[in-house]
Amino acid sequence: MIFQQLARATCAAMLMILAACEAPNATGAEGSAMPAHMDTIRGTVTWRERMALPPEARIEVSLVDVSLADAPSTTIAVTEIRPQGQVPVPYALSYDPGRIEDRHSYALQARITSGDELLFITTTMNPILTGGADNTELVLERVGG
Repeated sequence: MIFQQLARATCAAMLMILAACEAPNATGAEGSAMPAHMDTIRGTVTWRERMALPPEARIEVSLVDVSLADAPSTTIAVTEIRPQGQVPVPYALSYDPGRIEDRHSYALQARITSGDELLFITTTMNPILTGGADNTELVLERVGG
């Protein structure tokens, strides 16, 4: 009986938290349905310039396979966030762990856009997942300064 009440209270609290937050839109690279088991990378996006983003700004965080130096990276997962408030902006990026290979190299990339205009982008390598890498704090640089 007590367990059931505790479970109901926990579920109610989680629903209130979820309702208060805007859920990021996470998809696989091909826009396919999400697999049954997903892992999540959590971190923050920030920028050094002292400026507020326009209300229509969007932050996109991507997990990419950067194993081949002479080929374009392959996108594993993407999430889009509508920032609410000041930096740092938290993100949660869900991905299919079945697509991760131990011998490959992965990185996080981020960009901030307003409509069709690119405002900020990552300019440094942010390794993640393999080889002990776990750089989840992404610092973006302003485009066109």
